Amino acid sequence: MKWQNETYRQHFIPQVEQRFNAINPQASIKKQRIYLFKIINREALKLRLLNHKGQPISNALAYHDLFSFDVDKNTNIRSNFEDAFNFYESSIKTQTESLIHKLTAGQKDMNVNDEIVNLFIAKLLNYTRNPFSIHKVLNTFGVLTNYVPATSEHQMTFERILNGRKPHQARLCQELGITDAEYEKWLRMLFMLFIPSGDGELNMLESIVKGSFINFEQEITVLISLYTEARCLLSDRSFSTNIRRSGMDGFDFNLSSHAFIRYLFADIDAVAPPNTPPEYLEHLKNERKKLPRSIQLHYCVDNMELLGGFNRNVIYQSYRHVYCASKSPFIL
Repeated sequence: MKWQNETYRQHFIPQVEQRFNAINPQASIKKQRIYLFKIINREALKLRLLNHKGQPISNALAYHDLFSFDVDKNTNIRSNFEDAFNFYESSIKTQTESLIHKLTAGQKDMNVNDEIVNLFIAKLLNYTRNPFSIHKVLNTFGVLTNYVPATSEHQMTFERILNGRKPHQARLCQELGITDAEYEKWLRMLFMLFIPSGDGELNMLESIVKGSFINFEQEITVLISLYTEARCLLSDRSFSTNIRRSGMDGFDFNLSSHAFIRYLFADIDAVAPPNTPPEYLEHLKNERKKLPRSIQLHYCVDNMELLGGFNRNVIYQSYRHVYCASKSPFIL
């Protein structure tokens, strides 16, 4: 994998996702813009539009050298994760367009499992690289920093992460409210996500996600909600959660200004009726292993109650800003 390039403006929410929320999606890439709102009062769901002309997507949701771990002092070359990220960013465009096309075309017996899993991989990567969630990410994936790469090629890159030149580090740590140790640990964790896991050709990121989707002790439900008008918000944290219950994990992601996707992972124990005998739960888990793994898929069109809930969660859980293709996002 290539780690060196000249890219210094590094987006933590990729431009391809922002373009799905552009004010002017038909414009050339360099001219596309997005509306930026500051969260004034998250409890009251109050927003302030910061620029009535919108913000250029090329400059939005990015920091200089955010992911750079070795900057050459004599040239414009820096080592970073941009090429590794780009592989998944192209997947977001392909998988999002395929999924929405299948839904809007009304195809019967459609199989969208590949899109659903691949989108989750790309969206989860966006969560791990979000600078406003570093503490939470390290709590979730920090264990990866206990390992070192096995191959000499990866060890050389790992050494650059540990000891490379980072003239931007002090500035970034001050802006993000993190320590040098946390920043360096975050970079090591991100690198380890791209290291082969030993499970076929999968890297650590793909292995973690695909392991979740074949876990027979969980129910997996996915909802795609589509809208005629462009009113879905995009979070500066890249995701929001839709549930807080023991044994359940929920993730909401913006697909475009016209759609969002919701993932729900629930332990069988958590969704079973109260007082279900443990032996029956064990029997159920064993029987499920004999069946093909399935994802419960639901989708709807112009369900404004769902949109209101989604946008409320985005506002309440974002760091400082939300983005939209509309000056009037839908808020109940």
